[in-house]
Amino acid sequence: MGLFLAGMTALAVIILLAAVIYGFIVPLKVHFRTDLADTRGSLAEQGDKPFVGLALSGGGARAAVFAAAGMEALHKRGMLDQITHVSSVSGGGFAASYLALHPVETDARAYFKRMQSVMAHDFFWDVQMNQLRRPSRAFSPSRRLVSLQDALNRQDFLDGAVFGHLPKDRTFFFNSVSYDTGRRFVFSNGTLPPHDADDTVALPSALRSLSFSGGENLRATPNEVPLSLAVATSAAFPPYLGPTTIQIEGRNAQADEYWHLGDGGVVENTGIETLREAIYARGDKRQAVIYVFNAGQRLNSELSRKSADISIWSREVTRLVDVLLEYATAHRETMSAELDAKNGMDIRVIEFDYLAISKAAASGAPAFAHWLTWDGWYYSTHADRMASKTPAEHLVKVPTALKITACDRQLVAQAAADLVAQHFDPVRS
Repeated sequence: MGLFLAGMTALAVIILLAAVIYGFIVPLKVHFRTDLADTRGSLAEQGDKPFVGLALSGGGARAAVFAAAGMEALHKRGMLDQITHVSSVSGGGFAASYLALHPVETDARAYFKRMQSVMAHDFFWDVQMNQLRRPSRAFSPSRRLVSLQDALNRQDFLDGAVFGHLPKDRTFFFNSVSYDTGRRFVFSNGTLPPHDADDTVALPSALRSLSFSGGENLRATPNEVPLSLAVATSAAFPPYLGPTTIQIEGRNAQADEYWHLGDGGVVENTGIETLREAIYARGDKRQAVIYVFNAGQRLNSELSRKSADISIWSREVTRLVDVLLEYATAHRETMSAELDAKNGMDIRVIEFDYLAISKAAASGAPAFAHWLTWDGWYYSTHADRMASKTPAEHLVKVPTALKITACDRQLVAQAAADLVAQHFDPVRS
């Protein structure tokens, strides 16, 4: 009996090692295969509705919770139904995909409570458990991305949905980046002009996104593409996740082509640019409105200058991305203003930035006095209160991750509610 158990144990160890070695030697994975010539998508139809966009930024679970709370705040004011286009990046895509597959119900309070519960789920733990069940994924970020897909396909979330399941009355854009070209790549149930189209009303080619469109033919993302793949790709921050590899099968003796995609926040973390592209593609010069829920962390100059060692190559490597985003955003905003003026486009951007809470609290704004004391924040722990003097200070420290604590969730959700109230109900807030 002892020899049998020893043999079985040895066999299990050999199988485990073989799986790990296989994942290390063959780390790549093709996540989706298609023939562009046969690509078909189910397009959303907006009719002649005024353009109202919703941009949901990246920022892991923090961004997902912030976006969900922001949508609830808009819904309370009867504004969520007016949204025609939703553009999301990374964590914002979690909330966008939930809205796409689970329309708001009559009992809105219960609906958003469930939505927040899903957004606050510990997806990091699920990914790790999926990794343990599939050891061949251990040394492969592109295979680890499949573990995130599996986690997203919970029964109460994406549940195996594909793009063909998306609604037809609203356009959704899930933003990623092409590692082959350095440009935005968009998964969508709508279409945008080809990035190289010659159109006097269109944006310059450099500001347009790539997609499944080929040549002059406009195509949406194929119906059979898993929604979990688009959401996971948009959140695939290197080197932990990705890249997603899409194989474009060659025709007429042509060789296959491979597209490599990753986290859209690397090039533009708010989702605004894709909405602006969609507005320009319409050629409609009526006023367009974009609501932006920005939960992305940015460079904190004041805090940085107080630190002797910011440890860029160990604990703060993402700061390099933040530096590039700061630079790119400044140029993009300047160019956008000039292009809009030149083309007679009226685009109103209303941004709700979670970091604005700490600034408002520090300025002594009466509406934000509750951010200066821990009284009433029933999910805060002793450790939270010891780590930060005030909730406003603690809000800035909420990390970018695939999980979030109960205290951080409460802070982020309240931040969204307060910012929307401040903008639309300044007297009451």
